[in-house]
Amino acid sequence: MKRKRLFVCISMLLMTAVGCHQQQQALNLALTPATPLSAHKQQRLANVEQNVESLLAQMTLDEKISLTHANAKFSIAAIERLGIHEMWMSDGPHGVRHEIERYSWNSANWQDDQSTYLPPLTAVAASWNREMAALHGNVLGSEARQRNKDVILGPGVNLARLPLYGRNFEYLGEDPFLAAKLVVPAVKAIQSNDVAASVKHYALNTQELNRIGVDAKPDERTLREVYLPAFEAAVKQGNTHTIMGAYNRYYGTNANQSKHLVMDILKGEWGYKGVLLTDWNVDINTYDAAMNGLDIEMGTAVDSFDDYFLAQPLKLMIESGKVPMAVLDDKVRRILRVQLSIGMMDKHRLSGQRNTTEHHQAARKIISEGIVLLKNEQKVLPLEASKLKNVLVLGPNAEVLHSQGGGSSEVKPLYEISPLQGLQNKLGADVNITVMRAQNSAGVAPIATDYMATRHWTGTPQWELIRYKDDGFANIERQDDWIANSSYKSSNASAPEFVRMSTDIKPLESGEHILKLALKGQASLRINGKQVMSEQVGKEQVFEQAIELDNNQTYQFELQYAGMGHVTLGWDAPGALFTPEAEYLAAAKDADAVIYFGGLSHADDREAIDRIDMKLPNGQDAVISKLLQANPNTVVFLNGGSAVEMPWVDEAQAIVWGWYGGMEAGNAYADVLFGDVNPSGKMPITLPRTLQDTAPIKLDDYNAVESLYKEGVFIGYRWFEQQKITPLFPFGHGLSYTQFQYSDIKLSANRLKGDESLIVTAKITNTGDSAGSEVVQLYLQDIESSVPRPAKELKGFSKIHLQPGETGMVTMTLNQRDLSFWDVNSADWLAEPGEFKVMIGASVADIRLDKQFNYRN
Repeated sequence: MKRKRLFVCISMLLMTAVGCHQQQQALNLALTPATPLSAHKQQRLANVEQNVESLLAQMTLDEKISLTHANAKFSIAAIERLGIHEMWMSDGPHGVRHEIERYSWNSANWQDDQSTYLPPLTAVAASWNREMAALHGNVLGSEARQRNKDVILGPGVNLARLPLYGRNFEYLGEDPFLAAKLVVPAVKAIQSNDVAASVKHYALNTQELNRIGVDAKPDERTLREVYLPAFEAAVKQGNTHTIMGAYNRYYGTNANQSKHLVMDILKGEWGYKGVLLTDWNVDINTYDAAMNGLDIEMGTAVDSFDDYFLAQPLKLMIESGKVPMAVLDDKVRRILRVQLSIGMMDKHRLSGQRNTTEHHQAARKIISEGIVLLKNEQKVLPLEASKLKNVLVLGPNAEVLHSQGGGSSEVKPLYEISPLQGLQNKLGADVNITVMRAQNSAGVAPIATDYMATRHWTGTPQWELIRYKDDGFANIERQDDWIANSSYKSSNASAPEFVRMSTDIKPLESGEHILKLALKGQASLRINGKQVMSEQVGKEQVFEQAIELDNNQTYQFELQYAGMGHVTLGWDAPGALFTPEAEYLAAAKDADAVIYFGGLSHADDREAIDRIDMKLPNGQDAVISKLLQANPNTVVFLNGGSAVEMPWVDEAQAIVWGWYGGMEAGNAYADVLFGDVNPSGKMPITLPRTLQDTAPIKLDDYNAVESLYKEGVFIGYRWFEQQKITPLFPFGHGLSYTQFQYSDIKLSANRLKGDESLIVTAKITNTGDSAGSEVVQLYLQDIESSVPRPAKELKGFSKIHLQPGETGMVTMTLNQRDLSFWDVNSADWLAEPGEFKVMIGASVADIRLDKQFNYRN
């Protein structure tokens, strides 16, 4: 029998103001303005089903159909005669997206559509704090309401199975238990603001490579234990009003119209009463989508909204009897239920707040709790401002702003504090901060993004890449690819590849530019259609060509490549952007502190595209290695939402992981670097040493056709434990400026039976000399099982704050579901009799306490 998990009640840290957003008189809600809002909302919710049936009974077929598909880019139609307003949706998962035009993706160019830019959900996951999830959701919901949005398209809960996945930064890490525990308070907080959450993407969206066509084929146990628990929790405990379907296919059909995913599980077993809506431009058809539970279709690429699959084609099927009217009525009931639940026809609906000081400080609080101190040998950190006179800052992320990139998660904030600005705010004029741009001196570096005028739709400078079938460069194989810079490496060692890359380049200064072409294979370069270079070589060679360019003009660069090697286009341009190597290394030796802000950006972490490898882009590894040789105390501070390789890790004394930090990132980073905030974040993902160590790559299960999920339930850290692979940094790892001692583990019973719960307690003592917070993690092992199970499964966590010398108690509860696996024979959860081991630790690889108990059913 399935058992509900216990969830901790979350107290909201921020409360929204109560407003009176004037709308038409709501049905059956004739209350005076003096009625307390809580009582009013209770009455509103109590009358939802009655009002749904009343409205449904009055609707024509055309009116019903109008609710099941979009009538603009982000809305579905109003039915004015019944007081039903347009239902407005908005991206995104960590801030309400800027306003776009009603019928296009172009910006509407509003002057007042800025929103609080919150840290992405990877940072929330790294906090391991349910209160941070609630705080994140509360700000998001309040700001969505103030912008008159009815549905906010988030939070995202797909798991980080593959480090290359372009959207890992949007989600809650690699573990199903952690994601499930954090999504519930996030959803509840969003919806407390009279806004519907839309948990996404249901289900198995674990790669962007051919995200619409790739066919996900996990076995049933893997599906249930790994990829569905966060959605299940969002439905059963979070009561999410909407769920967004995934782009990918599931066993041959789009996930949005999968009978098994939608009708059998979501709306069947889980009893979901909300709305399933599509992402934009998914691969569905009318009959399967209608019969298998899709409720709203958004964004199909056709000329007219009437041509959507759930528009006129659905009406014709209803009229012909191929699709029963009851199927349509179920969809309309669900849509009306959401609209009435969030008060769309209620004049007393909450009005929300936006861009308040409290919201901005919430962004700072969340990232402060999510920053992870990966390494801190010789106590390099925290830095002491009083001992510093000269600080050297380097790295591509020192001044980069990340808010308006990444795809549908982009946000337009009032401001964004860069890491450099954060240091300047912290240190003021008393400390000299020198900024240098370092570049790998070996080989040819790609043309810097500073010169690139072309933007990918996700907001970052890009080269458009077209793949061809042969050397005639006329027969297109695929043309929806983009790459971050002017460097391409063939992925096929047995057959030549044929690609054409293009972008617009705007020189920063006029004058002679020395083009450099590092090549193995055949390549040609055209500028504004005129060929300026054409070379072919069997061994790598560098070719040069001088050209005059005007900084008042924009030039179209088109680089064509054929071969099984690689090509990089770079140049020496007037007004050099980068500091010579000898100069920045000399400065590093002389500086009182060196901070390198590197990692990824949204040129790498972004929707629609996966990374090609796990390396730091643009030669950062070489620069970091040389800096560490020049000054071993260099602090390496990395941004990014996915794992990267760190070949210099053994030489580095101090490494910090800051994710993408939201609008207050720089201030929060400086707080941690200088000890005003003691870091308490823990990694919600495993950081592998190499890409080859990860399951999808090791098992050859990453391609554009199908994902078989060959590792089964052994996702992330479970795979590394099973294979006895030591990662770079393990799941759950994160250091502090103080130390914690674990002791006195106790279980409420040594034997359990049936659906009894087990209470686990342990004492945690701060043995250091500064206050700090520790994330205590509980892992469970089924010592003898009839099916392969992970050696450790996360089944509890608690974050505790302690003063120096203080001892506190953490309490975590295990229940029958926590002990269970999905039994394919009974098609149900099964806790087998036998011995279980409880392990308490600071990470999956740092277990401090353990104790066993016996279970019988």
